[in-house]
Amino acid sequence: MRKVLLSVCSLLPALFIFISGVSAAADVTINGSAYFKCNFISKYMEKHGYSYIREVSYNENMKTNLFAARDATVIIKDSGNNIVGYGRTDRKGNFSISVPRDESYQIIVQFHGQEIKKQVPYPEAKRFIADLGYFSTEKVGRWIDSELDW
Repeated sequence: MRKVLLSVCSLLPALFIFISGVSAAADVTINGSAYFKCNFISKYMEKHGYSYIREVSYNENMKTNLFAARDATVIIKDSGNNIVGYGRTDRKGNFSISVPRDESYQIIVQFHGQEIKKQVPYPEAKRFIADLGYFSTEKVGRWIDSELDW
């Protein structure tokens, strides 16, 4: 019994070092959102499940609407170009993905044929916003029609 107790006591410092090392490499959470621009009216888009965010102005007198990019694919790579996180945006275009702590990440967002890639340092990656750009009403109309076919 005494030998077992001595063995256990001698292993405690190693166990403590192991646990400390694990906590040093703890996961962090990358939170973010994705949106796209389109001139469809908000009631039409909301009817088809896309959350309206707000109206924005561009080119002085021109306006367009921002909508949440529902079900966009989000891939997160570490500084070694390894995929460390994967997820999808929710109805409001938000995502939250746990990844191992690194100095920077490449965040890839894919949505209806559009893809953006951004290299982001760790502090900025904790709250990432993806602007997927403008989608023509013809393109949006086609993907909404195809969603309705299923």
